[in-house]
Amino acid sequence: MRHETVDLIFDAAIEVFAESGFDQAKMDDIAKAAGVAKGTIYYHFKSKEELFVGLMNEGVQKLIDRARRNMELHASPTDQLLGLVENQIRFYVQNGKLAKLLLSEAFGTKTRQLQFRIKIGEYLQLIEKVIDEGNRIGEFRVRHVPEAASAIFGAASVVVLQKLYSMDELDPARIERDIPPMIETVRHMVMCGMKDSSWR
Repeated sequence: MRHETVDLIFDAAIEVFAESGFDQAKMDDIAKAAGVAKGTIYYHFKSKEELFVGLMNEGVQKLIDRARRNMELHASPTDQLLGLVENQIRFYVQNGKLAKLLLSEAFGTKTRQLQFRIKIGEYLQLIEKVIDEGNRIGEFRVRHVPEAASAIFGAASVVVLQKLYSMDELDPARIERDIPPMIETVRHMVMCGMKDSSWR
């Protein structure tokens, strides 16, 4: 079981990275926000880069775990895919600062790019698995499965990020009201494409 101190460090790092950006963020500030000594952070992470990569992996793993649990609630590929879209949008909304960090800072260094591709690849494999099954039983008609999975991930990501970046300050009540239209829009786009026979 992971030490709870790591959770405190991750929570503090999200706040500091979100406010200052990766380059300007200081380990001293993260330590202060976490209520731990800077040496404690270095005990768990060798560098700021390693801390960020760990934070990024942690965030995407939470998305993956939620997606897997959500998939178990539905029997058909169509319902699973619609559930994945809703889950991703709600996850980003509930973790707005983390979502903005992941998709704005993850492409900084080669290490970050590689780690991000690997971790997001795990999530995309879940989407591909659902599409493959939908193709197999005739619910979907998708020719290019990896590209379709990437498009679904991208659509759900961008619709939330555009909303988050359009606000000067995060307004929880407003963004909560905007969740249903975001989900409905992405679902409609996805399902129209997935069932369009012209994709064959």
